[in-house]
Amino acid sequence: MEKPLLFLDLDACTGCKACVVACSLRKERKLDMGVARLWVPKRESICLAVPVICEQCENAPCQNICPTRAISREPKTNALLVDEKKCIGCKECVWACPFGAITVRHGVAVKCDLCGGDPECAKVCIPKAIQYTSLEEEGFDKKWRSLEKRIKALATIVGGK
Repeated sequence: MEKPLLFLDLDACTGCKACVVACSLRKERKLDMGVARLWVPKRESICLAVPVICEQCENAPCQNICPTRAISREPKTNALLVDEKKCIGCKECVWACPFGAITVRHGVAVKCDLCGGDPECAKVCIPKAIQYTSLEEEGFDKKWRSLEKRIKALATIVGGK
């Protein structure tokens, strides 16, 4: 059986940002959407919200570019984790991430770690736009289509078109 992964369904996302609130509370123990490990940019005029979260890429650009090898894969959850002791805050991983899912705070890279295999964002997402699930072979095609759709939607939100 495949390891679970975060599956994001752009069509289901309402932009409520409950996932962002839940993440900040779980990871930082405070209600501050600016410190969450995901973000949800919205374009109200076209009713579009696009969750941005680490995809835990198989051949991860962030891990490949890290000069100190501070990013490694956790075998149990398959999450990419940042070793705070090795991270020098150089931001190479930030620039390498194609999703914009990494930031640097207080000199250390910060990203989704799947909450140790129990992602809070997926638990609070009522419309099931974020699901932590194992996908069968056909599910990966669905995940790929979802990624393509989110990249186009993000370009619309960020590009202002």
